[in-house]
Amino acid sequence: MKTEQQKPISEEIQDWRTEVTTSSLPTLKIADGQKAKFVFLNEGIKRTHPDFGTSIVFEVEQENAKMNWYVRDNNYSLLKQIKELGKLTGLLVEVSREGSKKSDTRYFINKITT
Repeated sequence: MKTEQQKPISEEIQDWRTEVTTSSLPTLKIADGQKAKFVFLNEGIKRTHPDFGTSIVFEVEQENAKMNWYVRDNNYSLLKQIKELGKLTGLLVEVSREGSKKSDTRYFINKITT
């Protein structure tokens, strides 16, 4: 029977550490009743987190500060609105959040033309 050679523990830890990525950017959070204006800096990246599930992560710029904006993959209404905007990179938008609790929270996104 063939046995697989094990790596020393220090190499296993190093491999694990290189696989973990963290964002150095703060997270854009929009509270109920709040509006946020920002520019999309990319088209979004799908990420799966073991605790929070799958999200689409958009890098955005708000008031000269780069941030990440996370949209859950089950937020079909918001993702449909984003998709309808077309190409996102460089697009200025305003997002509003309405609702008083998680079950009735709704997001609305509008393209801002200058």
